[in-house]
Amino acid sequence: MVHQFQGNALAVSVEDDAGVEPASSGGEIDRQQPVAAGAGEDLARVVSLVGSRLGSLSVNIADMHGAVGDVAADIAEEARAFHNLTGSLREIADTSAVAASVAREAVGSAGAVRDGLNDTASSIENALSVAIRDIQEMAKSSNAVFGEFDSVVSQLSEVYGFSESIKDIAAETQMLAINASIMAAHAGEAGRGFAVVADSVRLLASQTDQVSRDIITRLEKLSVSVEKLQKQNRSSAEKASAAVERSATIDADLKKFHEFGESVAAMTVEISGISKPVERANSICSTVLQEVTRLDRMAQENSGKLADTTKKFNHLVSFSEDMVLLVEESGIETEDSAVIRACMKAAAETARIFENAVDSGQISMAALFDENYRPIGGTNPQQVMTAFTEFTDKVMPAIQEPFLKVGPRVVFCAAVDRNGYLPTHNLKYSQPQSDDPVWNAANCRNRRIFNDRTGLAAGRNKRTFLLQTYRRDMGGGEYHLMKDLSCPIFVNGRHWGGLRVGLTTGQQ
Repeated sequence: MVHQFQGNALAVSVEDDAGVEPASSGGEIDRQQPVAAGAGEDLARVVSLVGSRLGSLSVNIADMHGAVGDVAADIAEEARAFHNLTGSLREIADTSAVAASVAREAVGSAGAVRDGLNDTASSIENALSVAIRDIQEMAKSSNAVFGEFDSVVSQLSEVYGFSESIKDIAAETQMLAINASIMAAHAGEAGRGFAVVADSVRLLASQTDQVSRDIITRLEKLSVSVEKLQKQNRSSAEKASAAVERSATIDADLKKFHEFGESVAAMTVEISGISKPVERANSICSTVLQEVTRLDRMAQENSGKLADTTKKFNHLVSFSEDMVLLVEESGIETEDSAVIRACMKAAAETARIFENAVDSGQISMAALFDENYRPIGGTNPQQVMTAFTEFTDKVMPAIQEPFLKVGPRVVFCAAVDRNGYLPTHNLKYSQPQSDDPVWNAANCRNRRIFNDRTGLAAGRNKRTFLLQTYRRDMGGGEYHLMKDLSCPIFVNGRHWGGLRVGLTTGQQ
């Protein structure tokens, strides 16, 4: 791209290989022909007007660049947030898929438990029913046997009574036989037959008595055995009755077991009901994830495109600044020319003060070029100290404060090192920090590092001067459109940094 301003004898040409990259040296002035006085004056007015318009354009470009940068930063932040959201949603989708799988497994497990409970309940119920019937039958049998034993005991009592009666009859028969024998003896020969009968009766009575005694003895033994059996049967009957009572309790527990089975069945239905919305949610999450992933990809692409646009604006800003620089270096007087000359002079004076301090041993070169920035605790925005901060606090006010009176457009004047560190600012911007970081950002600007594009360019510029346009961040989202003029400071041939001067643009 070639931009040319041609008069009768003056041509200014800037080559831009990248389409937007600025000229590296600030432009070349090619005096091809002698300049006629009238034509030279006309050309000077034209160049001055072009310079003014370029300055205005440069400010507007800087403003747009800042706005685009803000949008780019916001969109980049939103893209990062969107990307994080996509990641979170992906985790939710994964969790939802796991939940759906668990729900399906829970439904299957609950169904299996329900079926198992039903089968177990049926088996237990059948077994208990049979056991209860057996217990009840045993109880009935025990009661029947107990009744039979009572009848046997009663009959044994009767037999015992009969045996006692027989024993009594035998005793009486014995007495009768004795009496018959006595009577037979008294009868003599006539009572001999009667004596035989009496002996037979006595023998019968004796045998009857013996039999009666044997029967009673056996009955007594049998009674003892029957009594034992009767006690055992009574215990069995009591146990059977208790078992019957416990069977009623078991039956109640079985009913509870049935109720539990019914609850499990109801729970299975509920789990099945939960599973459906979980499956639906999982399906929705998958769909949403696909859409959000697509939007995330678009957001990343848009962020990349806007970042590329920001880079192009950087080139455009640099190009416009170089155009302004060409005009300034052409020798044509502009609204900034007087300030530029004052800045160059102040930068040279600063270099002289620094060199004299080094020569006199007031400060060493190592200390003057110290890059060990030590944070000052409790400051917001962060302030830092270096080995040369106290030195610049002593010597720079004599340079910086008078410069504020160079012109009404001068807003500040401060020296910065190669990394954008500003140790000593104008007094009005060097207030002690408060608890309000927004107020601090506007009023406590000393001992801070301004390593943005403009700050670094001002500190690292080695050309005679650099004129930039930028938005000055005053904190709290407030920006001032500014021109930034800087001239390099060399100490014994070594580049220390630059002297920055802020100028208003009339477009705050």
